Amino acid sequence: MAETIGLAILSAAGVTDSFIGIGTASALSVAGVSVSISTAATIVGTATIIGASIGLQYALSNPEVPKPENGAVPLKQAIPPRRRGYGINRLSGYYLLFLAAGGDSQDVLAFHSGPIEQALQLYLHDNPVSTTGSLLHGQYATVVPPFDIAYEFVAVQVFYGTDTQNVCDAAVNAGNTSGIWTSAHAAKGIACIAMTCGHATDPSVFTKIYPQGLPLPSIVAKCAPIWDPRDGTTTHAKATPVLQLIDYLTEPDGGMGEDDLAILLPPARLAQWMTEADLCDADIGGRPRYASSGFYDFDNSPESVIGKLLASCDGWLVEAGDGTLALTVGVYREPTDPPLTSAHIRNLTWRKGEADETQINQLDVTFTNPALGYVSDPVDAVRDEDAISAAGIVRAKPLDLSWVQNADQATMLGKRALLRLNPEIAGTFVCNLYALRYMGKRWIKVQEPRIKGMEDCVIEIQDKGQIDLLNARVTFNWIKIDPVALAAIDGVVIDGLGREDGSTDLVREDGSFYLREDA
Repeated sequence: MAETIGLAILSAAGVTDSFIGIGTASALSVAGVSVSISTAATIVGTATIIGASIGLQYALSNPEVPKPENGAVPLKQAIPPRRRGYGINRLSGYYLLFLAAGGDSQDVLAFHSGPIEQALQLYLHDNPVSTTGSLLHGQYATVVPPFDIAYEFVAVQVFYGTDTQNVCDAAVNAGNTSGIWTSAHAAKGIACIAMTCGHATDPSVFTKIYPQGLPLPSIVAKCAPIWDPRDGTTTHAKATPVLQLIDYLTEPDGGMGEDDLAILLPPARLAQWMTEADLCDADIGGRPRYASSGFYDFDNSPESVIGKLLASCDGWLVEAGDGTLALTVGVYREPTDPPLTSAHIRNLTWRKGEADETQINQLDVTFTNPALGYVSDPVDAVRDEDAISAAGIVRAKPLDLSWVQNADQATMLGKRALLRLNPEIAGTFVCNLYALRYMGKRWIKVQEPRIKGMEDCVIEIQDKGQIDLLNARVTFNWIKIDPVALAAIDGVVIDGLGREDGSTDLVREDGSFYLREDA
């Protein structure tokens, strides 16, 4: 599908057999950049389906992906969507069986499509409970009453979604369901919770055993095992958003199904993505810089799912000049390409600052808090005190980071998002084809003396750009950035003023840098 869309786009842009020099060529070379036409057809289509550039922009628009607390509540639906998760999540799911037989209750819930790596914790309602017996795949376990005699007749089995499992087993089977649930109900490839709740022989203690009525189960689980190219062939439920994005792009069941990784991410590009993965995994005060854990329904749009992944790392995803997909996570690095100058800019528009009535000076950031049972929880609002003082009013906007499970990470991302919302200068450049060399580059040096403040600066590209080969034009939207402010948020040292080690002790309160004695 992506290749067909890509060819249509290239055709609309004039890249057809009737286009002189393109129809018979396998690549176009401009400014030292080779653009593969056959590869570009697939990648342009993929990028169009994705429609993504900067993940935090999607978080501000609140994409339609389930809220974390929605995953903890069992649901009844005739034909429910399948659900899949990355990292660690609390999931309940949809009832496959909801039955009372012989005075007891038998329930089976499907909570994850495809295998999970490990079940970590059982919840009944919002109570984490212990079990006699483990939550390993297929193990029969009884609930240890968390207080008094609560849940003493509850037994569960968790099935990890293997291709050989059969959910008709010890907890729920043909015998205790009067033949309704049989071995034909194997639920292969679907992670499930099977639960039986025994009846109370003494009706007077029923409310003590079941203080909230029928127990509503959910599982905290390490979700889908994914491939890490850095480890070779092993798969684990890793929280690295870059690896999750590769999995989603290539997953045929519930993902985008781009099955040719060599085209999507050839070796050089895959190596670049692994550099971004390393930046995500870097230790920052005892935590990974950028970790992602969340889940989606199969009927959620790819834009929404990819937007959630990118939001967790302030990711920037576009097609590069060579037709591959370029990904840059939110760790500022100084651009190494020569600057874009007025000699390359054919037309431009710009604005300075934001209108007072449209300026956002506070972000109300929420993340998923594991300590509260995996529900949405706010961090301290991220505020631009100078802008609030100047406006005399708080103009707030929500920033939903539901795939982030660390408050410090959420705060860091909120600060990055607020910087982007209120740039000093923003605009559009229409350039000659020399600008193809910048396709796939997030940050670009610019020397444009016609705009005060742009004589020697760095901009961030805000979209995937538009290439008009017929008219030899490249157009992109941009904002001017403050590298020092970004580096201060990231805890990264720039301009050779030290080393990148995740610390921030080289940053003064005013945002300036100083040399550490051992640097």
